[in-house]
Amino acid sequence: MPEDLISPDDLTSPGELFASLADRDSRLFVQLLGRPDGQDMLYRISGKVLNHVRGDAYGKTFPHGATLFGVEGFNIRRLAADPRTGDLHLLSREIVFYTDPVTGKPLTSWTNPLDGHTRALPPITNAHVDSRYRIRDGVLFGVFGPAQVPLGGSVAPARMHDTLAWTVDVPPLYSLAERYGIDDDFGLANQTYAAWELFDFLVDRREADARTDGDGTPEGAMRVVNCWTRACPYIPAMAISEESAHGSLVYHARSWTLDGFDDLEPWLRSAVREGYPEYESAPAAPATGPNDTSWTVFHALELGPRGLTWRDWCAAASNGSNASNA
Repeated sequence: MPEDLISPDDLTSPGELFASLADRDSRLFVQLLGRPDGQDMLYRISGKVLNHVRGDAYGKTFPHGATLFGVEGFNIRRLAADPRTGDLHLLSREIVFYTDPVTGKPLTSWTNPLDGHTRALPPITNAHVDSRYRIRDGVLFGVFGPAQVPLGGSVAPARMHDTLAWTVDVPPLYSLAERYGIDDDFGLANQTYAAWELFDFLVDRREADARTDGDGTPEGAMRVVNCWTRACPYIPAMAISEESAHGSLVYHARSWTLDGFDDLEPWLRSAVREGYPEYESAPAAPATGPNDTSWTVFHALELGPRGLTWRDWCAAASNGSNASNA
């Protein structure tokens, strides 16, 4: 077994490690991440994807401000402890369906109004979205590669009326070739993915008090509402090169915690069980390598198996071959 590979047998429930945290803010922050009892927790995601076009350059064909898709899905996660290191692993995966903004039904294909071609539109299926923390002597650290950073005041919430709020602003910036070994530029400017992921986590003060009173390990999921905004290039399935595009996407969604998969609406449970059963539970152990993204998954599912570049895949729509795989 590679030295950096952690098996499920190496991991235990995080309860004891969680109980060792010395301050209230850290105990609350960890509960934003997952359940201290080590069971699965979900963030149910619901929102829409908007078209941002500089100067409304495409006019009525592809207008600025249009709602292109709905997004409906979830991130399923659990916390696990490695007693050998004091590490706290957040193990998660996420599936989000693109939906028709009028009917709300999941989409399997989309017609690009700029070229008139219909192509497959797969859901977001990120099988591993992990992060790592460390708890030593009651102090919470973030772990980034070989470095550990004490989180301290950065996990302290702002208070607005009776609401506690944590804000996390992340500006992803990387080369697909350097980070993932993918030799395909996807039409990205400077062959680099640049975006924003903006999160606000909101918890009622009374819920926070109830979840931090006493010395025990809370059961179930803390009641959290999350606001999520992503600003990013057009996704690969839209076949619009960022190098020549006049616009980009804005995702605007809400999410809220659920205790487990069975708390989802029947239609969403059925869609996952029938087509994506691995998303019924969180991963059992951390993955090696960087987290999945829409771009890496698209390459793995749509391009790699067919020996296509992204530009080849876009061009194949002219004979309908992509739509047939929807």
